[in-house]
Formats: sequence, C-alpha cells, structure tokens
Amino acid sequence: MTLKIDIKDQKILSLLDNNSRLSNSQIAKKVRLSKPTVEYRINRLEKNKVIFQYYTIINFTKLGYSQYKIYFKFQNTNLETEQKIIDYWVQTNNSAWVAKIRGRWDLAVSLLAKSNFEFGRNLNDFMNRFSQYILGKEVLLTEYSPIYAREYLTDSKPSEFIYGTNNEEYELDKIDEKIITALSVNARIHITELSKQLKLSRDIINYRMKKLIKDKIIIKYRCELNLSIIGIKQYKLILRTKCFSEENERKVKTYVKQHKKAVQLLKLIGSWDLEIEWEVANEDECYQVINEFRNFFSDIIREYDIIHIIKVYKYNYFPFISG
Repeated sequence: MTLKIDIKDQKILSLLDNNSRLSNSQIAKKVRLSKPTVEYRINRLEKNKVIFQYYTIINFTKLGYSQYKIYFKFQNTNLETEQKIIDYWVQTNNSAWVAKIRGRWDLAVSLLAKSNFEFGRNLNDFMNRFSQYILGKEVLLTEYSPIYAREYLTDSKPSEFIYGTNNEEYELDKIDEKIITALSVNARIHITELSKQLKLSRDIINYRMKKLIKDKIIIKYRCELNLSIIGIKQYKLILRTKCFSEENERKVKTYVKQHKKAVQLLKLIGSWDLEIEWEVANEDECYQVINEFRNFFSDIIREYDIIHIIKVYKYNYFPFISG
C-alpha cells in the first residue's frame, strides 16, 4: 500500500532530508504554509511511517572507526530464523546499517570498528552462532562515501556530504558522546527535551553541538524515509572495475553527483570496487538508469550486480552506547 503525497509534502520531506532540525516555523516559511498545516503534514508522514527516523550523519572516520560492509547469503532458513539473524545485527552495538535485500545476497550489514581485529571478533561471534544458516558472505571495507540529497523530491541543487575521508583522529569526551548518541537516532529532538534527557543545560548543549559541527564531527541532520510507502524503490549497483584510473574515478564521482536519482556512492576495498545507490519509481526505471550508466562507463566495468533493498531495519552513524 502506498501513501499519496503532494508537492507540498515533497518539499517538506526535502527540507527535512537536508536539515531535519529545521523548526516547523522555518519549514512553514519555506513552503508557504501555516505552521499548524506543516505540523499536521509532518505528523501525518510520521504516523503513516513515511519518515522512518530523523538521524545525524556522524563522521565516524574522524573518530577512528572504519566501515565494514557484509553481504550474507542464507541457507536452511525460514522466516523465523531470518528474523533472529536480523534482530541479532540490529541489537549489535556497532552495527550502523541493517537491511533485507534481494539478488545475489539476502542481508546487508554495515559494522563500525577501529581495527580488523575488532571487526573479525564481531564477525566470528556471529558465525559461531549462525554459521549453519550462512551459505556465503562478502566482506568489503568502505574507503569513502559521498551521500547526495534527494533531488528528485524537488528541483534542488546538487548537495554532497562525505564520510570516509582521511582525517586526523578526534577525541570525544563523555558529554560529546552523550550528545551525538542521542542525536544519531533522533536528530529532530528539541533542545529542551535533549537538556532533560542528558541532564545538561541548554547553553552547554548548544555550544557543544555548534563545536561538533565546526569540527566536522556532525556532518548533516537528515530524515530516513520508508520509500516503499510513497512508491519509491531502492537499488544498489555494485561493480568490479578495470582501468579505474584517478581520472575515471573522478568521472564516475561527477556523473553520480549530478544524477537526480543517485543518493550514495561508495568506494570499496575488497572483491568489489564501487557501489552506487539509486532511488527510482520502479524496476523499469532502475534498469534504464543502470543501463545508461553502463553505456557511459562500459570501458571501466568488468562485472556488475544489482541489489534490491527491501527493508531497512537500522540506520545509525554512532550506534555505540554512551557510558
């Protein structure tokens, strides 16, 4: 079942996607609606679960973490067993993204870890418990990942924000940790509520948030959408490349950044080299978009596969429990 949304809803979603901490009054001015109307529309979108959550993009690489992606292929499972596996990863303290997918694999997980040893321990703990249900797995390390605004919702200009670049490590104190832990899963929380929750003054929280933005720890406040509810499907194109020079890499980045249906690019280390995420109306549009990309970059594509993202269960750029 899909929910019909109009151009005003699209503009509201686009604004929340670009900065989910905008107040209802600020949004009302930008979309030329009254504040009560904006409140009603946002509540409707939340009630119908179009908005999955408001989250904060944290530059975890600057905090010493790397992102490891794992794709799993199941065997000998039923729906109950698969849900147990999903729940395991959702509840794992350092899982940033968990999604059910279709194609070559059945489940995608992103883990944050400070070392190969830490990541290996996490993966071994899982395999010791569930190995009988895993036919195969693919492990990839994310080198960098630009994320792009959902331009297709409105006619907005290209917007890019990146995690995974080379940075000097940044030390958080306990107050910073508490603030970004709270914001990572509720970027739209009111400062008064955040003050009560953390038992800190508004002035301290405001100062710390501004400093974390200035120091490029907090990259963006966004909203994650249940896109299927509004008739949008998510696909990933995963690639093995050939002749992937710096010039070709730059061309791919430019192409993806300017494409209205592209929302993320990942440069990978492992048996696959690139991953591009697209949000489209249907499968036909997916193949049209991918075929256009393949025709344009036929000289650098060695092999490709298509992943259909069915459902996202977790999205958290700082999933660690603050002490």
